[in-house]
Amino acid sequence: MNHGELRTKVHEHFTEVLKKAKARRYELGPYTELEKERIADAIRLHEADNEDYWELLGREHARSELDKFCNGTGVKQPKSREDAFLILGEIKNAQLALAKTMLEHNKTFDKYDFDEPPSAPVSPTESAQASSGATSVTISKRPPQALSGPPLSVLFAERKAEAERIDGWSAKLSNDYQAWIGLFIELQGDRPILDYKKADARDFKKVLLELPSNRNKLPQTIGLSPREAIQTAKDHELPTLSASTVNKALGRLQGIWKWADKQLDEEVADIFGPMKVDDNNKARNQHDPFGKEQLQTIFNSPLYSGCKSKRFRTLPGDTNLSDTSWYWLPLLGLWTGARLNELCQLSVEDIDQEEGIPLIRVQEGDEDQRVKFGKSRLVPIHPELIQLGFLRFVKAQRQAGHERIFPELKLGATGYYSDQASKDFNRYIDRIGAKTVKTSFHSFRHNFKDACRHAGVQPDINDILLGHALPGMAGRYGDGSVPLPLLREAICKIRYKELRLEHVKGYREAGG
Repeated sequence: MNHGELRTKVHEHFTEVLKKAKARRYELGPYTELEKERIADAIRLHEADNEDYWELLGREHARSELDKFCNGTGVKQPKSREDAFLILGEIKNAQLALAKTMLEHNKTFDKYDFDEPPSAPVSPTESAQASSGATSVTISKRPPQALSGPPLSVLFAERKAEAERIDGWSAKLSNDYQAWIGLFIELQGDRPILDYKKADARDFKKVLLELPSNRNKLPQTIGLSPREAIQTAKDHELPTLSASTVNKALGRLQGIWKWADKQLDEEVADIFGPMKVDDNNKARNQHDPFGKEQLQTIFNSPLYSGCKSKRFRTLPGDTNLSDTSWYWLPLLGLWTGARLNELCQLSVEDIDQEEGIPLIRVQEGDEDQRVKFGKSRLVPIHPELIQLGFLRFVKAQRQAGHERIFPELKLGATGYYSDQASKDFNRYIDRIGAKTVKTSFHSFRHNFKDACRHAGVQPDINDILLGHALPGMAGRYGDGSVPLPLLREAICKIRYKELRLEHVKGYREAGG
């Protein structure tokens, strides 16, 4: 099929989608301000690079959209990656146009045009039937005179300002709290915090359990209220929020309630606890370590043996990228177990030496340096990294006047340096055939954890190297510190028996 035929099929398919969306909107009435903000967010998302957009939504979602379009239009399934992204690109462009058209269509509610009939007349009976099909919960609100104290939105604004000023909330964390508080207020109304009861929390949890994931990005649910999105998710069998996401949302709300209890004169009941759902999808189940073949594929790839260019780094060639974050971040992840952002934000001063032992200080420094749970730590540099030339690379960065090891990584909108690095890594391993649904950069932490275990490293030292809180009684007594030589001894035990790195450019002559 040529491009013109494909565009014709896409146009026909989304014309029908648009017709149904307009009819549905005629029944529901104009968008709320919050709904318009969500559509605007979706439009900004759709304006991203084609591959970045589908990577953000995930491979499973991309495959689902592709299958749905091909099955609905008769277009043959693509046989190559390039053809798949060609079709997905047209789908994304059509979804973008659909969102913009619906926003423009919303303006028709501001006036009457007697030259044209309504887009979708709905009888009172039909409207009642449609309304009865959706999930509905009556929200009990007290009369204004019974309410006391500021509404939740004002209380949260105070908490947010305090947290950003004192607790160092990142933009990502702040936005996450804002999203869940906003959803709760949309569902239960903006009332004084003392006015909410356990029933409000139960209803919120019920909605979370049925709410489709990525609802503000999916064309089927863009602009819909939460309860409308739930009904649409049921109709289209869309995936819902994971248990861990539901628990995170409940935890965010519970955190605000506990903060309010410390601020107000009245006692604020903890209506969100205990309410979390059983989550069998713990960290180990969310991410797999990279398998032996995956590690070989990654570290035998052109990025380490020589690539065509920075742009075409998945293709073999003579370009050496050993002075880039693309090259060093996977190696550092494998041999330190550090989180991606902890590595992306490293300054040249964080690479130090004590007692003759080269080390990395994983720490919170200036306002842009963040460590999860605020737990700073020392990680001795593995001999393999020294053999690969990491110390020589850091020295060159220092001599060049760089403050950070990877100055090319910019602070993202979320307040982290790892935003682009995460996308780049996932795209790279996908293109070289090393990506699975449950592997990402975080998988290196699981590889490191397993390597420590296989080398006989004590669990407490393993946790200290990874920046984990010590479990049980070990975490309650003592300062949790370990002499640096013992940490180095543990690091030097770590091996990946079937992984060979001698082929990597500069390996043999790199003495540090």
